[in-house]
Amino acid sequence: MKKMLMLVLCVLTSLSMIFASGSSEEESSADGASQAKDKVVMILPGLNDKDTIDPITGIKSLGLNSFEKVLAQEIPDVEVDLVSIPWDGWIQKLEAMMTSGEADIGFFTNQVAVPDWFADITPYLENDDVLNLDNLSNVFNAPSLAYLPYRSFNYPEATGNIYGLPLTQNNYCIVYDTKLFDQWGVDYPTEETTMHELVQMAKKMTGKNPVTGKQNYGAYIVSYWMEWFAVSYDAVKTMKLDNMDIENFDTAKYIDYIKDSPEVLQYFEDMATIVECSPKGISTKSGNEKFLMDNNDIAINFDVLSGSPAYLGDMYAGLDEITDRFKAIGIPTGAKNGMQGFPEFFKLGVAKKAKNPEAAWKVLRTIMTDNKILNFYLMNYGKDKLPAVVDTTGIETFDYPLNQYRKEYQSKTGFITDDYWTWRIALQNVNNEVISKTITPVEAREKFYENATKWVADTKSQLGK
Repeated sequence: MKKMLMLVLCVLTSLSMIFASGSSEEESSADGASQAKDKVVMILPGLNDKDTIDPITGIKSLGLNSFEKVLAQEIPDVEVDLVSIPWDGWIQKLEAMMTSGEADIGFFTNQVAVPDWFADITPYLENDDVLNLDNLSNVFNAPSLAYLPYRSFNYPEATGNIYGLPLTQNNYCIVYDTKLFDQWGVDYPTEETTMHELVQMAKKMTGKNPVTGKQNYGAYIVSYWMEWFAVSYDAVKTMKLDNMDIENFDTAKYIDYIKDSPEVLQYFEDMATIVECSPKGISTKSGNEKFLMDNNDIAINFDVLSGSPAYLGDMYAGLDEITDRFKAIGIPTGAKNGMQGFPEFFKLGVAKKAKNPEAAWKVLRTIMTDNKILNFYLMNYGKDKLPAVVDTTGIETFDYPLNQYRKEYQSKTGFITDDYWTWRIALQNVNNEVISKTITPVEAREKFYENATKWVADTKSQLGK
């Protein structure tokens, strides 16, 4: 009997353990289902796979896993999978991934083809309780709002659609060396200094340094983005059009003026002067290796890409010996238009082929309205950028007076126009010849007119007009 009772107890115990185990698994399964998250894949260029330390400034940047943790904290009900692509060739890589349906959220700047890659998010903005068309002006600054609606001659049917929201904006600076200015006896530039006056300063400081006897170059420039200085000369016009049908484009107003424009001629004359005042290596984007160093030989760095970001890095690193000597100023504005610079806004949009567009919109909306996320991105991957948001509370970028100045300067001088491709490529092509010294300023103006005219004709042809 005792043996029988022991056997029964063992069986009962085993059965209770089995049932308990099954019950636990069901609870776990049910709990897992209740905690299941939507998944969103987001593509961003330039994120580090691992933590990195800049060898020059010593500034640490956290890897994308740390960014994913911040996103998980701020958006707990969506799993955001970050995918980084290198800056080199990023447009082509992004296009391939967006059009193949590999991502739900993507990054873009001013690419004309965004209607092929991204969904129009206007319906979300019409119905969302947190971020909508009624409160956008409370969230984003005026220049970024001006570029929210899509406006391009290449896709007239997409006019007015909104394909993305601004993650950051750029306000590049021209950087100059006060030591060389002092040695040459030239007054420092101010916010009222024009581009023409800056060029004349560079001309004065090209040659043998009167103190050291060493060769100095008044300027440094490369062709990349040089076309945006045309805004500072009123050499290109801003457009505000009722529609983006190329058939209605006023060539007399926006193109024909180039032929006899004194502003266009002045622009090319000054660009040619800058080239003469620059080291020989500018055609291969070299010759500025000493800039921001003790033995620097360049007075004014007009190449905003090589000067501005590096200078900001030194500022963040607290390298006072550099930032006390080298100073940054905003790009001068045009006398007539009061504008300057390149309207570069880094935007995030919902992919046209997003697998989960609703979750993607939620992530996009949260990123744009959560300063903790914006601050993490800026301080780790966008140190040379500025946020486009009005409320900058908690964003460490603005602990620095220069960035406060950049934000204010951008808000009042940013170049705003409906379309700039009518002249941008045309001007790029001519500037390449200016850099190589194969064209005179008068010839450059003529060729600029011819190239812009051809762009309009080619666009009409491509659209079947």
